[in-house]
Amino acid sequence: HMPSFLRNNDVQNVLPVAPADYPAALQGMLWLDQTGAFGESSIPAGVSAPDLAISMGDTDYHRFDPATRTVSVSILGRAWQWQNTREGMSFFREAESTFSHYEFVFSDDFESCQIYPHLKLPFGLTFRVPTAAVSFTMTLQHPAAGACPPRANSSTAEVVRCAKWRRDSRVLQLIPGLSKALGDFVYFAYEIVDNERQPIEPYFSAYLEWADANSRPDALVAAAEGFDTSRSLDGADGLQGGTSFVGDGAAAESSTWSASAQLAWRWIRDGATEDWWWEHVGWGHGGSGGGRPA
Repeated sequence: HMPSFLRNNDVQNVLPVAPADYPAALQGMLWLDQTGAFGESSIPAGVSAPDLAISMGDTDYHRFDPATRTVSVSILGRAWQWQNTREGMSFFREAESTFSHYEFVFSDDFESCQIYPHLKLPFGLTFRVPTAAVSFTMTLQHPAAGACPPRANSSTAEVVRCAKWRRDSRVLQLIPGLSKALGDFVYFAYEIVDNERQPIEPYFSAYLEWADANSRPDALVAAAEGFDTSRSLDGADGLQGGTSFVGDGAAAESSTWSASAQLAWRWIRDGATEDWWWEHVGWGHGGSGGGRPA
């Protein structure tokens, strides 16, 4: 994959928006506030993925299927924005060899969504991770009339009620006692740009502040990870602050079998323990590492 850079304040013009015939729940651009920078999050520090905004508009990768109420989004494609940091670049490259996409399956009324991670398998196949292992869900929120946008002095509870979606993560539900002990990890996704590409405040400004604070270009890391910092979608220079990147969505299956097989083999070889999994794989986006919640 060959990522391209963009200015954080130009995301509304760069990420693809969903076609007009998509349900309203799928439209616009969402900022995944995993750290609770604007509202709140129960994801432990250091575990969140280094991504920023997403959309459901990458129709070159997949189109929404109204019969199954399903759309798939590639984290390596044009509709998934990543921080221009060492962590962002490393996470992206690690995901290339093992991760395929997220499958969003919406309820009949589009009030909720089950998100299935798909891992890469040989011969272009993918493995849909069962909810018994990891369960990612989204719930559409309906704030009271007049409650949003939140006022400048609003409490955190008032702020998160204005998010478009509540995002819940549960792990290892096949072991109920352990899953209950680990708990439910929650963050909120804010609609920062509407389907007409107009920023929505105050969410867009909050996103931009966070994105710019987490833009730390590093020429040596970029070179080591194979990033061409001159490759841009809006004239951005990947060595300047205030920038981020997206992938091109191109297929890269050559190392799939090796990476997937080696990960599974190391887990079995080392005793297939839960602690090993947390240390080497993590849970947030199916990437490697990330640590275990305290």
